Amino acid sequence: MPGNRQPRVRSGNEPRPAPAMEPEGRGAWAHSRAAFDRLEKLLRCSRCTNILREPVCLGGCEHIFCSNCVSDCIGTGCPVCYTPAWIQDVKINRQLDSMIQLCSKLRNLLHDNKLSGRPTFCG
Repeated sequence: MPGNRQPRVRSGNEPRPAPAMEPEGRGAWAHSRAAFDRLEKLLRCSRCTNILREPVCLGGCEHIFCSNCVSDCIGTGCPVCYTPAWIQDVKINRQLDSMIQLCSKLRNLLHDNKLSGRPTFCG
């Protein structure tokens, strides 16, 4: 009976199952959270180790600090490598600050309010 035949699917045209977005047993968005946690580690101040707040870069060595953390080092040296740090070498990194603000918003989306270990911001 030709009318009852199912259309033949050509090889390679079968829909693939959607990839799993999370490993079993770790909760929703586990991969995204893990990647985000790695990113946050890179956004930490070289001095206070909190998430950068108003990040500035020392021109001589390029270490990045919160503006409050480095203010007492101007005219002396970098607190990490002791390279001389002069006021004209300090550069405000507004682009990095914008990224940090976006990461803060993303954290609110990825993490429940119940999770402990939320990042500390320099104050």
